[in-house]
Amino acid sequence: MKMIYVSTLSTGPDRDSGWIYSFGELGWEVVSFSTIHKTAHGFVGKFQRRFNLSKANLKMQNSLIELVHKIKPRWVHFRLPIEFDRKTIENIQNLGCFVTEYFNDDPFSSKSPFGLHWKFRKALSAYDGHFVYRPLNIDKFKSYGAKYVEHCPPTYDTKRHFLETAFADETVLADVAFIGHWENDWRVKCLTSLKETGFHVILRGGGWDRAIQSGTLSSFSPVQHAFGEEYNKIYRNVIAGLCFFSKINRDAWTERALEIIAVGGVLVCERTDEAQKYFIDGKEACFFSTIEELIKIVKELKEDPSKRISIQQAGYKRLIAGNHTIKDRAIQVSKLVNSKIKE
Repeated sequence: MKMIYVSTLSTGPDRDSGWIYSFGELGWEVVSFSTIHKTAHGFVGKFQRRFNLSKANLKMQNSLIELVHKIKPRWVHFRLPIEFDRKTIENIQNLGCFVTEYFNDDPFSSKSPFGLHWKFRKALSAYDGHFVYRPLNIDKFKSYGAKYVEHCPPTYDTKRHFLETAFADETVLADVAFIGHWENDWRVKCLTSLKETGFHVILRGGGWDRAIQSGTLSSFSPVQHAFGEEYNKIYRNVIAGLCFFSKINRDAWTERALEIIAVGGVLVCERTDEAQKYFIDGKEACFFSTIEELIKIVKELKEDPSKRISIQQAGYKRLIAGNHTIKDRAIQVSKLVNSKIKE
């Protein structure tokens, strides 16, 4: 049966190819549709991107409807459909499609950029099924009239994030690394303290330069992104792979944590109740609640390589024994679809 997979299809980073491949492995004939469209320059462009209001946006939505007309899929699945209005979703359903979406942001966070999710919230009740990244969103989605909502936890892509060589076989690049975006939380303080303690730190990601333009971390500027094998190599070859959770999205668990372990790194992660359900603290990963605890963990891992290797191996064993891959999540989503289209 045919399906249309709708997302940005961006490769920096790639969040979609694993889903497309996995749905294909499950027997779906997948046609992908990119939501990327042109916007104006300057202030007008910023407004159009923030509120998803423009002639180009409307043209993009109509192009999707035309594609549905043309190939007549049984299912249309969206990832993070902030660009689509209610009318478009209803038009697709009227053409005989089951319509679902996977939302890996938090559309109800008070810290989200103003206006970014307004169109999705208005269209939310139109979808046949929602798969949400965090459990706290389930009740809110239902209060907005969602027909079906299911928790679809963070995942990792085995084709992009995988263990190639053991830690001992490659050169240690640094004591600690963080690859991810800047947020106005305590991550600057954590990294600053690690560097001032004397640890060799690698910092990559987006949005950092203005935040670190003065102070200990200014030497990292300009901070570059790291994707693909570079991302894997860094996290695989540092003593401690850092993971912070997005406070904007109210995250308590995230894909990065799984990816660090998947590539052969040791996860050193903010402590949350949800995180500790996945890995045993001090045996399969390391969790911290204070800067002092973070520094202590990195110091112990650096001074005791055998402990680091033990945690790395145990964490990896636990990871691959669980159901955390994109294909596992694709099976979860397809299960609902298959049950409905056969009714």
